[in-house]
Amino acid sequence: MERSPLDTLIALREQELDLVERSFADAVARETAAEEKLAAAQLEILSEQQIASSPTAGDGAVEAFSRWLPAGRQAVTEAQDRCREAALDRETVRSALIAARAAMEAVKTLREEQKEEERQVELKKEQNALDELATRQFGRS
Repeated sequence: MERSPLDTLIALREQELDLVERSFADAVARETAAEEKLAAAQLEILSEQQIASSPTAGDGAVEAFSRWLPAGRQAVTEAQDRCREAALDRETVRSALIAARAAMEAVKTLREEQKEEERQVELKKEQNALDELATRQFGRS
């Protein structure tokens, strides 16, 4: 059976949709990883703060914490930046996913309309053949 241009277009749209779905899954995974790194950086600050503020901590622990804190805050800031970037990437890919799904749906709808038109043409041919047969039979009587 010969493949119609719409069938070819549907195959291409399926490939595109598959690619965009994989890209979306990757973007979600990157965002999740960024959020995990942010949570780890925030937890590290809390952990170091608890150690420095414990009753058994000496001046050295407090001084070490105060020297380390800017680096800890910088790690949190960088992790927050990565989270924002990952969220933007995810939203961009999400928009592409919505567009790819809409394009696929449009082509499938077009194919269904084409099939319905073909069915109507076939029904019309059958009706015409029946009408002609009836005209011949009643014309002889």
